[in-house]
Amino acid sequence: MLALYTLFDLNDRLFYMMTDNAEDIAPTNTQTKILDAAECLFVEYGYAATSLRAIASAAGVNLAATHYYFGSKKGLFASVFRRCVQPINEERLLLLNKITESERPLTARSVLESFFTPLVEAVYKNHRVPALIGRIYAEPASLTKPILEQEFGKIAARYQLVLSEVFPDVPTEELSWRFHFMVGSMIHLLQFNAPLGTESTYSTFISGIDRMLDYAEAGLTQPNKRQRHD
Repeated sequence: MLALYTLFDLNDRLFYMMTDNAEDIAPTNTQTKILDAAECLFVEYGYAATSLRAIASAAGVNLAATHYYFGSKKGLFASVFRRCVQPINEERLLLLNKITESERPLTARSVLESFFTPLVEAVYKNHRVPALIGRIYAEPASLTKPILEQEFGKIAARYQLVLSEVFPDVPTEELSWRFHFMVGSMIHLLQFNAPLGTESTYSTFISGIDRMLDYAEAGLTQPNKRQRHD
């Protein structure tokens, strides 16, 4: 079980420049209202069925405020997602740095725990996290792939680099695929946190994370078999 469990006993370059710069400024009360309303509506109705006008109405702000702070619906969608995952990714890097700077040998388990622990904590604090992350993967790739690359590209590369130190004999491409499948399993567990026919609770989610750590570790530690088939 993760040590954390003791606590529980984005294509447009200008668009990304605008939203990246916005991160350096503390959000105003108006921005927070817009983000909160957008999060609820995007999760419930999806990107296409949610208008900026509906978001402004739910937030109790002028429509012009959404354009002023976020530029476009796409910019707002990315900002909602960023607000959710940025703290998770920052904590992941902190934990990963502690592991790599430690005198203890690197292990697949410790690297995986640094990846999943912040997610578990985020779900505990905000029950909408699974739905919000699920939403980003449910939308068309033309919308979401640039956002995912923006938010996860660097951290995925960092994790794969560290994992390559743990598994020096596994080719980079193979390791990339294994990491890709691991993330896919994580997304599935967020949406379906118990097997079919089993009641879904936070306890089953915690149990599922622990089992998925075993599953992911086994997948990462498999010997490279690609040369036999390619």
